[in-house]
Amino acid sequence: MPTITQMTPDQARKFMEAGKPDAYTLLDVRQELEYEADHIPGARLVPLPELPDRLDELDREMPLLVYCASGGRSMAAAALLEGQGFKDVNNLAGGMSAWEGESAFGPMELGMVDFTGAESPAEALLKAYAMEDTLQTFYVQRADMAETKDRIELFMQLAGFEDRHKDVLYELYTRIAEEVMSREEFESVALRNAEEAAEGGVPVSEFMDRFPGAFDSDQGVLELALMVEAQALDYYLRCAMRAKNKDSMDIFQLLAREEKAHLKVLGKQMDKQS
Repeated sequence: MPTITQMTPDQARKFMEAGKPDAYTLLDVRQELEYEADHIPGARLVPLPELPDRLDELDREMPLLVYCASGGRSMAAAALLEGQGFKDVNNLAGGMSAWEGESAFGPMELGMVDFTGAESPAEALLKAYAMEDTLQTFYVQRADMAETKDRIELFMQLAGFEDRHKDVLYELYTRIAEEVMSREEFESVALRNAEEAAEGGVPVSEFMDRFPGAFDSDQGVLELALMVEAQALDYYLRCAMRAKNKDSMDIFQLLAREEKAHLKVLGKQMDKQS
């Protein structure tokens, strides 16, 4: 099973020096203005919000080295690429900040959900529900902390998206379950299971606490939001590929399309901050 390799800047330089430029793909997943300000020579720009629609532009057999500003967005991109069949995916830990010798947080420990591929349809829906609840809580908290009307509206809009996704997931569960739990019981089981599994990594709030100040700015909050939305997209795409029936596949593909739309909204907000 493929795994994502975390590379330090020194390891990344050796990786790049060991092969010809056409032997690997150096992928920058930041926004265009970030790329124009500074980038690693030879890097190809595909912003994270555009990546799901541009996968066919990349060679699945060629080694990939992915980077962003500090390692978070690129790790989410790397997981998405791996889930879509790319064979050799590497992440630059610390991103451009580490590349340029500045301090940066390293390999991402944030994992929204632990998807093994062995989940039953009901188990996949429970995990998805917990993930959506986590995202919704995160956005409501950010709205409470926002200082501008536009930012409050953005995060409440995103929170509303997740609320609707929870409705869709429970409706799909009622269609496939032999014995249907109530909405309250379903939510309780989903959140309890997620807490026990540590959501495949660490909770968003704890993750933010580990890097004080890194996500306090508007740009930092949007970077984190891009990370979690990309992980949600990755999860739904993986679930769709393993769905046991067309109805389930259609629902997961619908949710994946909506997550792609969320990424694009966040990408536009990132551009406004640059």
